[in-house]
Amino acid sequence: MATKGKLASPPPNKATIFDDVYRTIVQKMSFLIIPAINEAFGTRYDMHTGLTQLRNEHLELAGKIITDSIFRIGDMLYHIECQSTPDGTMVIRMFEYDFAIALEEAYKNQAPYRVKFPMSAVIYLRPDKNVHDTLSMEVEFPDGQVITYKVPVINVQDYSLDSIFDKWLWLFIPFYIMRYQKRFQEMEDDREKRKVMLAELAEMKARLAERTQRTDLSEVHTDLINLAQYIANYMLKNQPKTRKGVREIMGGKILELHSEKMLKKGKREGRKEGRKEGRKEGRNEERKEGILALIATLKDFSASPAQAAEQLMKRYALTKEEAQAAVQANW
Repeated sequence: MATKGKLASPPPNKATIFDDVYRTIVQKMSFLIIPAINEAFGTRYDMHTGLTQLRNEHLELAGKIITDSIFRIGDMLYHIECQSTPDGTMVIRMFEYDFAIALEEAYKNQAPYRVKFPMSAVIYLRPDKNVHDTLSMEVEFPDGQVITYKVPVINVQDYSLDSIFDKWLWLFIPFYIMRYQKRFQEMEDDREKRKVMLAELAEMKARLAERTQRTDLSEVHTDLINLAQYIANYMLKNQPKTRKGVREIMGGKILELHSEKMLKKGKREGRKEGRKEGRKEGRNEERKEGILALIATLKDFSASPAQAAEQLMKRYALTKEEAQAAVQANW
């Protein structure tokens, strides 16, 4: 599934960096779109589902239009657009794209023709107060028939780290830092506020490392973190202290974790109990690694033990005694 070797260099056109990162993911790691399809349409495809990426250029009388991504799974077409800024005309453009896709598919068949629209959705990277769960518009035909065209919306910033990992929405990881954009300058000026974001990014990286190594997708970890760094460097160009902190968090060696060893042992011996123990150890170790990463980050940025315990209670639902014990053991 994962593309072997190094990912392409950072996109040179900074004006389209968000689009470029999204397209890099769907081209190099296209299986990561599957959980987003499941989230948008309530499907239950697994990560090994056969998926074909189709060309994204479509000819119309007025010229050529280019869509973000089109996929075929079985006999279903899925069209996913990624939108980085609010756009009041998005629903019209989605209709235009879908009509072009549907016509192209119809031409492949013989008369009588049937124009079937693809299953379409929009991923919003930034919140738009005017957009909720769907985009919609009415289409009126000459006979007076009115059809409501609807497109489901996924707002990336509605998803916590827990939901991203629970639902395997790793596609959202490079864009995670965008939820802090309005507070970048506050973080640059206030070290304590900066620590909170850095701690969350450290937790994100640790959890991704744990999950990708348990599923033999280590290359995906490296690629997603690199893409996250491209976005962070672009967005934090005027906040050098925050940019430096993010760069330090995103760097570092990926270690073979205990849970990975347990899983490998279980697979090697072929014992059901070994696999069960490996999964259990994996969940425990993912939580443990996240806690240790959070403590280390807060310590590096001169947080007090009391502040670290408070963050552990908030993020991992530890009791006060458990949080204090964890901090004391690792401070």
